[in-house]
Amino acid sequence: MERLNDINETLNYLRDGAIVTSNGKDQFVFKKERICCYDNGTHYTLDIKDFTDLYKKTVFYIYEDSVEIDLDKDEAYYRYYKK
Repeated sequence: MERLNDINETLNYLRDGAIVTSNGKDQFVFKKERICCYDNGTHYTLDIKDFTDLYKKTVFYIYEDSVEIDLDKDEAYYRYYKK
């Protein structure tokens, strides 16, 4: 996995559509001006400021696994369960 230098580089990769991770198990993706966080069966979103404040000292890597999150299916799933 390619190590990212700092939180600004991490945000740039996220905005460009990359999936990043801090430990190889969690995943962070950029969607609709928010960072979606997936970790150990949990899912939450953060705005850019909160993400930066919480993770500014975290080392991130570009996530390189064959499993990708289908953002359209993910959105449809959560839209269905929020009814």
